Amino acid sequence: MSAKGRGLGGVIGMMISSEPRDAASVEAAATLRLHIDRLSARFVARRALLELVMLGLVAREHVLLIGPPGTGKSAAVQAVAGAIEANTFEYLLGRFTEPSELFGALDLNALKEGRVEPVTSGMLPQAEVAFLDEIFLGSTAILNTLLKILNERTYRRGQFSVTTPLISCIAASNALPEDTTLAAFADRFLLTMFVDPVGDGDLPALLRTGWRMNIEETDPPPPLNTSVIADLHRASLDIDMSEVTDLFAHVVRKMRLIGVPLSDRKIVKAQKLVAAAALLRGAKSAGPQDLWPVTYLVQDKAQQAEASELLHAELKESFNPVLVDSVAQATYGPTAHAAKLTEQATLLLEERPALATDRLHEIWLVRLETMLTRIDAAFAGDTLPQSLRVLRASIQSVLDAPTAPAASPETMSAASMSPHRDSVPPAANPVVAKVAPPSARPWEGNLPGRID
Repeated sequence: MSAKGRGLGGVIGMMISSEPRDAASVEAAATLRLHIDRLSARFVARRALLELVMLGLVAREHVLLIGPPGTGKSAAVQAVAGAIEANTFEYLLGRFTEPSELFGALDLNALKEGRVEPVTSGMLPQAEVAFLDEIFLGSTAILNTLLKILNERTYRRGQFSVTTPLISCIAASNALPEDTTLAAFADRFLLTMFVDPVGDGDLPALLRTGWRMNIEETDPPPPLNTSVIADLHRASLDIDMSEVTDLFAHVVRKMRLIGVPLSDRKIVKAQKLVAAAALLRGAKSAGPQDLWPVTYLVQDKAQQAEASELLHAELKESFNPVLVDSVAQATYGPTAHAAKLTEQATLLLEERPALATDRLHEIWLVRLETMLTRIDAAFAGDTLPQSLRVLRASIQSVLDAPTAPAASPETMSAASMSPHRDSVPPAANPVVAKVAPPSARPWEGNLPGRID
């Protein structure tokens, strides 16, 4: 049984059996896992996003979400922020957003006395969890002020200075900026996740969940006290990192070989993510199982996938009972992608409607075309794995086959009255001919990489 299906008790037992920490840390980790379970039940294919935001909160680091509009980035982050007992601040930035909209307007009474003091109550400088949408549309004045808040947890304006209680800032954007200045600002976000639209296989679940939310009022999970996150953060600082220091350095060197720009600041801070992962795994010291967050250090989508494939040997032991999906996505390179497409294509071919006249047959053909597009988009012809090559040929042969005209009611009636109807050869029957016997199905058999 997977860790995802063990339930809360199974998670606690598994954590206790592997270098257990103190009971308080185990309980806090189990509470966090239960909270993620409740949140993810409200979203389809967004558990990894929720887990990464929670990892950022535990490590007290910032998270950047990149993806096209309508992929649920904002809704998921809002759900996390709303399910935590913390002072939150949310804002959608635009080209004309004024700094006062984020940091507070000037206090007129203080200004009369010759003091420059903003009113920060309810604004970003007083937030524990912040969500800034379209982050890269902010002006230079806004981004420069944000830098100090993100790096030093300090807000300063003139002689006015205040320490901010910020735990984590989650930012979102439709794309990464090409401007080098903005790219340097983006580097302050330690974790980056690229959010894609829900896959074809999850569309029915998306439709059902979306419709249910329209007609039912779903209660949010009980709020998670920030003391749980604070306890986990303090405990993560006690994790022994000595076992993975050399391996971590080796991983960084390999990533630099493919041109991944990792700053010294980001590498040092990444140890907090590894320590937090080890803590949530239930261990006293970090091991190879906890290095998977390094994939999320990469702020380029293609390089992130390349890094996960390059680090296959180093990340093959990755495991975490609390952050299940984010671990899977971090180690999801082309090899795993090919296996997943092979599984989905095999299942889709096996779902072929029995009759070509079935109204579902046309829908099935459309799904086949979509699968063919996904395979071609993921792999060039010379890099297509053999298992997918066979399946692609099977799909193409089905799509290229001439569609027999549907039999008219009169023909069907006459055929049903014929005394020799049972002796009609299958090849002469336009309906039966569309249903290939199991022995003639080219996609069945011992295919490499097939998942039964």
